[in-house]
Formats: sequence, C-alpha cells, structure tokens
Amino acid sequence: MRLTHRMPNRKALATAVAAVAVCICWQALTVHFNYGENWTALFCTGDYNLIPPELAAENIYRFRGSGYDGQFYHYMAHDPFLRRGFSKYLDAPRLRYRRILVPALAWLAAGGDDRRVDSALFLVIWLSIFLGTYWSSRYAMLAGRSSAWGLLFLAVPATVVAIDRTIVDATLAALTAGFALYARLGERRKLYLVVAAAALTRETGLLLIAGYVFYCVIRKEFRKALLFTTAAAPALVWLFYSAAYTSGDLPVKIAGRPIESLFTLRIFRFGSYSALPGTQASLIHALDWLMAAGVIMAVLFALFLFAKPDRSPEEFAALALAALMIPVIFLVNMYDPFTYARLASPLLLLLSLEALRRRWWIGSAPLALVLLRTAAQLGPQVLGIGRGLTFG
Repeated sequence: MRLTHRMPNRKALATAVAAVAVCICWQALTVHFNYGENWTALFCTGDYNLIPPELAAENIYRFRGSGYDGQFYHYMAHDPFLRRGFSKYLDAPRLRYRRILVPALAWLAAGGDDRRVDSALFLVIWLSIFLGTYWSSRYAMLAGRSSAWGLLFLAVPATVVAIDRTIVDATLAALTAGFALYARLGERRKLYLVVAAAALTRETGLLLIAGYVFYCVIRKEFRKALLFTTAAAPALVWLFYSAAYTSGDLPVKIAGRPIESLFTLRIFRFGSYSALPGTQASLIHALDWLMAAGVIMAVLFALFLFAKPDRSPEEFAALALAALMIPVIFLVNMYDPFTYARLASPLLLLLSLEALRRRWWIGSAPLALVLLRTAAQLGPQVLGIGRGLTFG
C-alpha cells in the first residue's frame, strides 16, 4: 500500500512540525530557567574534562563531574575529519568517531564555521526529531491510524535524552522509523539510504542492515540481500579512516568497570541511591526495576513476533536488536540511568510501531516502562521550570 494523496502527507508534516515545536519550547524553557540562557548546557560538558582551547570563547556551561556523551559529539562537530586534534579531548576517540553522521552533518550545515557549529548541531537534532515523527506518522497512517500517533516518537527514550543532552541516539531512532516505513512501502532506494545512514550514526545501526539482509535471505531474494549488504560499506570505510587517526577505544573499562569484572553474569546492576532521601530512593529504585522489566519484555516480545508466520522486515530487525540487548542485560552496568534506555530505543520503537499495525497494544508496554525511568531523571529540570514560571 502506497500513500499517493497529498493530504495524508500534510498531516504527517504537521505532526512532525508540532513535535519539533514541543522540543524547542522545552529546551528554551530549561535553558532559560535552569542554565542562565546558556544553550551550551545542552552538551552536558563536565568539569572533570578539558575543553579544546579553540572553543574557549564559547563560554561552555560546565556541570560537576564527568558530564555526558553530548560534549564529545560537540567537539567532533568542530573537527569531524580529525584535522584539528580535538580527538584527544574525547573519552574514547575511536569509539566516538565511528558515530560520525550527526557531527558531520552539523559541520556541513555550519559550512565549517566554528561560530555556527553549535546552532547547526541543535538543528540536526531537531531535524532528526522531525523526520522520526514524520516517518512514524506515515507508518501509523499506513496502519489505518491517525497521524497524531507519530507523536509516539517523542516518547522514545533516546529522543527524550537527546533533547536534554544532544546525543546521536535520537537520529538512530529516527532512521529506525524510516526503516520501518520504507521497508513496509517497499521503497528500496530510500530504505538503502536510511540503513546506510543508520550505520554511520551509531554502530548498532548495522543491525538494521543485518535484519533486512536476513529477511531477504529467508525469502530467497539473494540479489537484494547482497545489495543491502553493501549499505554497510560507507560505515566500514569511515571506520578504517577514523581508526588511522585515533587510538584508545575502551580497552580497560566498559561502562566504568574493569573488563574482567564484566563477566560475572549478574543481571541489572543499578546505581547508588545513597544521595537521595528515603522516599525518592525507593521510587527511583522501583522505576529502575520497571525499566529492567521493560527491556526484558522487549526482548521476549521480539522473539514472540519473530515466531509468527507473517514476519515482516521490522520483525527481523527487532530480532537483531533484541540479540544486542541480551548481552547488555548481563554485562552492562546501569549506573547511568540512560544506558539501557538509549540502547533499547530502536527496539522499543519497532515494537511500538508493530503494536500500532497489529492492534497489539501490549507491545507498547516495554516503551512505557522504560520511559518512566527516563522521564524521572528530568525531574530537577521540571522543578526548575515550574519555579521559574510560578515565581518569575
């Protein structure tokens, strides 16, 4: 089924514009009331880390501690081709520089001008939210649902985190929505571009390619499978290029733990709640377990859908993404409350889109459970905005 009329596309466009407007309003409010009008706070730069001297004039907002991933993608956007030595200011240069699409797009949009790069980086995130919502809306309409269901993209945890901390995961989630739409429409060229871009956004984007290739092989469409295998080529070429100019992946620690201590197979290691009052600590602990339940449910639901006879490309991709989450459950710490939420976001989105298509509403439960913990992390910002609006 193809959308041939203009009106449905206009509805999807309107939904996408509304989603971006909501995001910009939230960011403007939190920057105004919580960060003293300093938009660089959205990069979440920590005061433990050095800043490239070339960016000293930006008056970058500093948080106590090590900050978050957005600070590194910010530096990469100023030096996407590894010519200025900014890689030494990254925590894991080789790992970060594999995820080049968002920083490179920001640099291109800014014309390589340092003064415009920061604004361009926000623009790329907004564009990602626009496209993710637009593609989700069109997918919902294909399923006979209202275009307003595209706003589901705002509930994807990666989108929430990216709005707050300018990370690349919202772009991968958007491309996942594009994958679902174009796979269902059978538009090969657009699908090819989407999955190739996903692999350049984050290495887990390769799982979308793997899922679709597996789908083609099962259907004995070997020529198509071979064609889509080549969609990984740009990411592989970039991998070799960036590896030649970087070093120091994460050979000693992963997620803050010595690598030899990872293989203890203890499920779900949560962070410490000692700094919180008793009631808040209990609530956050409960939300952590709900998030864990959501991740496990997502993996089980992906396996359940794959067992059905009418498997779609989306379900093959969901299976590949679920295969990623199984070792993550056992090996990765949840000291950062956004870790599981970000990694699971493409899977959560695919399951929610499938829930729309199949009228299988329980399929959206994993997204809801993971979102609760993600949203709770924004509590202090909500309070800051509330105080500002109330007391001026």
